[in-house]
Amino acid sequence: MASEIKEHGISIAIKRNKKRLFIEIAMMGKLTHEDYKNFVPMIDKALKKTKNLEVDLLVDMRKFKGWEFLAAWDDFKFGIKHRNKFDKMAIVGNKKWEEDSIAMMSHLMRGKSKFFQKREEALGWLMK
Repeated sequence: MASEIKEHGISIAIKRNKKRLFIEIAMMGKLTHEDYKNFVPMIDKALKKTKNLEVDLLVDMRKFKGWEFLAAWDDFKFGIKHRNKFDKMAIVGNKKWEEDSIAMMSHLMRGKSKFFQKREEALGWLMK
């Protein structure tokens, strides 16, 4: 009997031009503290050099299953640290709590945030 492989992790795409930094994060499975130890330094480095750039974030949570305890704390710290860095943040998901979390987070952020069920619609909104 084969054991089930439980994949988890965060994939990141960072794109930049003269006026804009675009970061796309896809969360998969149940995230761990190690996942955050790997991805947070990449985002921190990309955000360090963003003077005079518009910074947009897309977070795809369609394959996301939750956090281990320490990873949830890491996510909270990341959100607080970077909450005023993004001009626009789009969350793509398929769960009601994800949509509700955008409404709560929008009050803590400088920029605009919006929930989508389709990645293409999120990209369209971000590129306006």
